[in-house]
Amino acid sequence: MTAIVRVYEACVEPPGDVMFMPSALLLVLANGQSQIYSEGSMHNFWRSACARHAWRDLEAGKVVDGHHIRLTDVTDEVEQLLPRDAWTSRNIVRAWYECNPRQHFYLRRHIQRGG
Repeated sequence: MTAIVRVYEACVEPPGDVMFMPSALLLVLANGQSQIYSEGSMHNFWRSACARHAWRDLEAGKVVDGHHIRLTDVTDEVEQLLPRDAWTSRNIVRAWYECNPRQHFYLRRHIQRGG
């Protein structure tokens, strides 16, 4: 299994809104690929945004399809919840969800189906 090297929380501010809301958890692998965990309706949006834009641009914030989006590096926070030697996609998603289920609601379906 390819190692997970970075973890981002993806936030979106829909058109007409004034607040960034967490929408997805992105895991960046050592081979440069990524895994996206989000609500079903947002998965293709995030996949497309990550494919079309550089990570540094997404970290700085960008407007994509009328939505203001931003990636926040939460690698250090995840490391506080879970030691790196226990990092698997399933463990990270579960730990991130369980630290704040109300805010990380977008991960619920991944937890309920077992990761």
